[in-house]
Amino acid sequence: MIREELDVMLIRTLYFEPASIMAAVVLSLIVAGLLKGAIGVGMPIVALPLLSLFIDIKSAALLLSMPLIFSNLPQALECGKTGQCLTRLMPVLLGMIPGLFLGVRILLALDGNVAKIIAGLVLIGVAGVTLLAPKLQLPSHLIVPAGMTFGFFGGVLGGIAAMAGPLVFIFLLAKGLDGKAFTKEASLYLVVSAGLLAIFLTASRQFGWLDVLVSMAAMLPVALGMAIGQHLRDKIAPETFRKLVLIAVIAAGADLLRHGFFG
Repeated sequence: MIREELDVMLIRTLYFEPASIMAAVVLSLIVAGLLKGAIGVGMPIVALPLLSLFIDIKSAALLLSMPLIFSNLPQALECGKTGQCLTRLMPVLLGMIPGLFLGVRILLALDGNVAKIIAGLVLIGVAGVTLLAPKLQLPSHLIVPAGMTFGFFGGVLGGIAAMAGPLVFIFLLAKGLDGKAFTKEASLYLVVSAGLLAIFLTASRQFGWLDVLVSMAAMLPVALGMAIGQHLRDKIAPETFRKLVLIAVIAAGADLLRHGFFG
């Protein structure tokens, strides 16, 4: 009877997994929050490979949804003019919505090991591209079609691996954004995409709204990590820290591939 009442993934993980697994999950969230606090972005690309070593990758994707929303909300609302920012993001969002829906359907339909293989490939690819940091410059007449294209494939990656951001970040940089303008648009995009991810996942039979409450509780260790990361931010060169983290993410992606192929 208890198992039937708790037949949703995150609740089941909390109820039936040993304390050591839950401690590892909490520690993974703290580490992800530390990265967010230190350099402002990149939480999912660290959190996903760490979490998927201990819990189902589908549960990891939902677990990250509420921390993504709440950790990015202050930056999304910073300096006002959020409505104008949302209008500028509309091509990206219009592409992201069907992409995210498709990505979630792929995630829910996949075997766990196959999902790990795909997530590992995604991590290695996205981290590698981000590490190389190609400097693109889009002409104004290509911004709308490019925004929809980057939004669609960003949404697919968001649905499969809770990483809707990195491809869209490349588009925002190519659009010429930097500083606070980049941070605001990127954060607002992450808030919207993470909210839709939670809605699409909970609309399936594999999750319920109680799982969303667990995801909200996950914000506590993330917030702790963010506080630590903000203190470290002034002591570590952000670019050096970013490169080290991305190299670690590539290694984590390789480890996911190993688990997917041989687990």
